Amino acid sequence: MCGPYKEAGELKVEGLMEEAGNITMDGLAEETVRTVIRSDGTKETKRSFLVKEHSLSICINDEKTIHTVCSDEYLKEMTVGCLFTSGYISGKEEIKEILFDDSRENVNVVLQGKREGVVKKDFKDSKDKETDFNKIPESEWKTEWIFEAAKYFSKGMPVHNTTLGTHACILAHGEEILFTCEDFGRRNTVLKAIGYAILNGINLSECFLFISGRVLADMMYHVIHAGIPLLASKAVPTADAVSLAKEYGVTLIVKAYPDQIEICE
Repeated sequence: MCGPYKEAGELKVEGLMEEAGNITMDGLAEETVRTVIRSDGTKETKRSFLVKEHSLSICINDEKTIHTVCSDEYLKEMTVGCLFTSGYISGKEEIKEILFDDSRENVNVVLQGKREGVVKKDFKDSKDKETDFNKIPESEWKTEWIFEAAKYFSKGMPVHNTTLGTHACILAHGEEILFTCEDFGRRNTVLKAIGYAILNGINLSECFLFISGRVLADMMYHVIHAGIPLLASKAVPTADAVSLAKEYGVTLIVKAYPDQIEICE
């Protein structure tokens, strides 16, 4: 059983995009001290910020369903993204309320109507599940959208600029950036972006994601499940991710920089 809870709306309000000068590191990172030893024998004491891990247990109607670890930001979006990509919900309309306890480490999602016997699943790769995905319809896009997102990305993200320890994700509709987030887990950033879209009634079939990390098969399954037609990354994909993109109609762009992109064929 989970609890006691407070309504999600009573907790810390997280802005759509926070400027680097205004972001707080409370809960996201903490200052540490290191001793630097150089090959010439000199030493130096160095202070730096390290990203913190946040444990999150997700319950459905008071029954523990998923446990994961993420950065302590956009936990409501993370919760919904996890439940959606794991097949527990198909949309926002199924959610009655989202309640966190004081520690923000436990969240109870109350679904509309009374549901008995929630089937427990392990939060694992979708490739281990017997799941049928629909092929994503072909969608038009412009290279200018990707270059603009890459330029935005190149300016750096607040937590990463301080810690060098996070991945990031941009949710965009054309040239408009709708949402950005950071997390030490690259998959977590995608889950938070998907959760944000679901909570705000955004049609993901008309959007694209731009991420900082490598594209693996597990991440591609989330993209396919959400019906996102295009995924761009600064990094490289695995062969498995490229194969899935081809099979399900996702346009996969890698090594996406402000002046050059590569489209996986």
